[in-house]
Amino acid sequence: MNNNYPKGSEWRKWDLHVHTPASIYHRYGPDSDDTWENFMKDIENLSSDFAVFGINDYFFIDGYERLIEERKSNNRLSNIDLILPVVEFRIDKFAGIDFGKLKRINLHVIFSNDLPVETIKSQFLQTLEQSYSLESGEQWTRAITKESVEELGAKIKSGVPAEQLSKYGTDLEEGFNNLNVREDKIFEALQKDCFKGKFIVAIGKTEWGDLKWTDASIATKKSVINKADIVFTASESIDAFNKAKEQLKAQKVNDLLLDCSDSHYLSSSTDKDRIGNCFTWIKADPTFEGLIQILYEPEERIRISDKNPNLEFDKPYISNIKFKNSLNVFEDEDDLNFNQNEGIPLNQNLVTIIGGRGEGKSMLTDYVASSFIGQEHSKEGVFNKNGEVNLSYHKSNQTEDDIINFDLTEDKKAVEFIYINQGRLKTLVEKKDKQFQLANSIRKLAKLKEPEFNKELDKQILDALESFHELNLFFSTKDEDGNFIYSIEYLESQEKAINDFISNITTSENKDKLEKYSENLRNRNNLNTKLKELNELELSLNNSIEELNQEISKVNGEASKISLIELSALKKQFDEIIAWKSELQKEVETISVTISAVKEEFKDYKGDLTTLLNDIDKFQKNLSQIREDIAISKSKKEQLTKLKKKIFFSDPEHISLIDKIKTDYESQVSELLKNWEDFKDVDSKERLNPSQKAIMKNLLTDLEIEVKIDFDIEKFYSLIYHSIDGAKWRIKGNVEAQKNAFKITDLDSFYNFLKTKYEDFYESDNIHSKTLKNIFFKESERKQYLKVFPILKYKGKDLNKISVGQKGTVYLKMMLATEAFSKPIIFDQPEDDLDNEFIMQNLISLFKELKQYRQVIIVTHNANLVVNADAEQVIVASNIDGELNYVSGSLENQLINSKICQILEGGELAFEKRRRKYQQIQ
Repeated sequence: MNNNYPKGSEWRKWDLHVHTPASIYHRYGPDSDDTWENFMKDIENLSSDFAVFGINDYFFIDGYERLIEERKSNNRLSNIDLILPVVEFRIDKFAGIDFGKLKRINLHVIFSNDLPVETIKSQFLQTLEQSYSLESGEQWTRAITKESVEELGAKIKSGVPAEQLSKYGTDLEEGFNNLNVREDKIFEALQKDCFKGKFIVAIGKTEWGDLKWTDASIATKKSVINKADIVFTASESIDAFNKAKEQLKAQKVNDLLLDCSDSHYLSSSTDKDRIGNCFTWIKADPTFEGLIQILYEPEERIRISDKNPNLEFDKPYISNIKFKNSLNVFEDEDDLNFNQNEGIPLNQNLVTIIGGRGEGKSMLTDYVASSFIGQEHSKEGVFNKNGEVNLSYHKSNQTEDDIINFDLTEDKKAVEFIYINQGRLKTLVEKKDKQFQLANSIRKLAKLKEPEFNKELDKQILDALESFHELNLFFSTKDEDGNFIYSIEYLESQEKAINDFISNITTSENKDKLEKYSENLRNRNNLNTKLKELNELELSLNNSIEELNQEISKVNGEASKISLIELSALKKQFDEIIAWKSELQKEVETISVTISAVKEEFKDYKGDLTTLLNDIDKFQKNLSQIREDIAISKSKKEQLTKLKKKIFFSDPEHISLIDKIKTDYESQVSELLKNWEDFKDVDSKERLNPSQKAIMKNLLTDLEIEVKIDFDIEKFYSLIYHSIDGAKWRIKGNVEAQKNAFKITDLDSFYNFLKTKYEDFYESDNIHSKTLKNIFFKESERKQYLKVFPILKYKGKDLNKISVGQKGTVYLKMMLATEAFSKPIIFDQPEDDLDNEFIMQNLISLFKELKQYRQVIIVTHNANLVVNADAEQVIVASNIDGELNYVSGSLENQLINSKICQILEGGELAFEKRRRKYQQIQ
């Protein structure tokens, strides 16, 4: 068993109805060496798209034999990968119906190239005995050989008048024209064990279609086409082919239609039946087993096109992984190695990697993915990245030129692809405390706009609160006596007192009193001055006598000649001083009484009464200032009232800022719901073709969202903790006490608190006011406990109410729906993360659709994902004594086929299921 096609199933042109110069009917020229040379050169000059030819020379395979010998001996037709032997019969199913010349139902048998020519001749062609009634009444019965058919022709022509013979062809042609083979004999001959699994039967559509639908023919007509495996046609154009296909569908018969050239002419001819005029592409190895695959997956494996179906959609893909030398998988570990290889060429469609436990299937994808920015891996240990592994990446499948080659090193490369490592989905969705993170991931996948609080409203709220609290602080300012010095009531009382005072002191009576008061004050001051002088004089006189007596005593010495001066000597002066002092004191007392009376009358004035009249201007200025302060306070009071209403209270004509906060969150909900509806509106996406739209709709089936305004009560109180002054309020460490104090239990009570209690709490001595304000009103703080996010629902159930496998399914659906037609995806063992029902009912068909538009690489031990998703390539991982090896090929590759059955549980069952599906269609 060869492994010539490690890249797996690829699109190639297959023309299964080609006549050679050995055919009974052709227009290449005489059956000569020159004609054969021209014929072979014509094929060799075809585009490289052609890979398989079916050589169809009616009853005989001489032309096939010659071409096989030319390939073997002379290396001719080396551009063609496979040549299959085909025989074609006119069947006698419709005896008595005149089809005209060469118009019979054509039945083709396509044999495997593994069958020896002699087996086909001896065990099939030469066993087909056929009878023919001649004009003479003689019965002709022979096995079908070239000689027997020529003999029949000669016998037919022998009964023709000589003048009519010119209208007849050669003996071989006439024998062939008149020979119809029994259909049952053909199928009987094919039942031999040597042909088991070695042939496919085709029916010619054109001749079959020419037979009218009548009561006599309808059952037989349906039977003959439905009994065939495939249907042949030779269309002039793709449109003509499509019409033929639609006819078969409308008639509800076998519509597995292939376009063939039915070539009788060289490619230079303008006739439609010319070499190279074939539109059939088959995605398979160019082997007979590859051809068999179209029976199981016709929609996947066949395209009718004038260009390679690979080019239908531009997609990037990883094209090759090469281990230049053997290397240790992990640093500082030598017990596990990647073995050197010439490269693992990767198919651009569905690649599956299989292997037993520990065989290195996940190791390969993890190693590769970990070399690129943004990708995670699940293996323990440090990968050995020394440049010995080279990866090729095609930025486009439209050209071979746009390719990047990377040597995988510690420096991570930038290539966009999705890698879901083993268990990643399960890990992501199992985290029960990560509801918001999961919702956020889903929101990003759906490219839903991130809910965002209105920044302008946020600023408006903070500015309004700043002004509101500044005004409250302004009006709460007190003097040392506890007066609210900026309250309008206090200022107005001050205004009245000063105004009354000024009015009081400016009457004529009070003016006279104040003037008399000043005069009395001056007089009293004069009298007190005089009293002081008299006291000083009295003291001076006493001191003078004492000093003189000291001098006299000094002069006298012991003689005592001079008499000391007696105080009585100045008695008259002392008496007069005392008398004057008494008189003055009485006047002072009298004036003081008058002064005290005036002071009592003006006791509210704290200043100097003597200057009171002169200070009237100052009082007037103070009065003006107070009146200005009253105007300012009234303005600020009005601002405060308006701000309070603006922030806290709504009415029919006005929405408070607190209600606007609520409205904004509700608007975020509405916007997310609209984004979701836009996202699900697949039909409006003009960039998608009908098939892609169908994929998107399938992915989004059973998915809906509910948008939630989530108030996280626990997170809220964990923030409130920081606003409480623990030194003054003992509840700081008691959450239940906090809840009883704040009475916020849900979103409604949260908004009610803002409207009715926030201001009181802000002004409380027990609270750190600024912290409290930020918790409630600063959006960057509030979003820690108050969020808007989408909750994805699967079949009507919230994600937290479905199984982990279903959650993984939902996440994968979203991931594929949002990036379904762009980046390659590598998925390590999806069956570990996904709901089994989804895998069986959806994922298989989904991968079959998606691989048209993106490269899909999966590591799996699920046989159905490999076989029934019709993987183009299967990579088999093996671990032989610590050496990791990889071999690859297609499902039709017998080596790969046997490995699937050997390694994957249910592998044989999966292949059988695939075969049964074909049998049910048949």
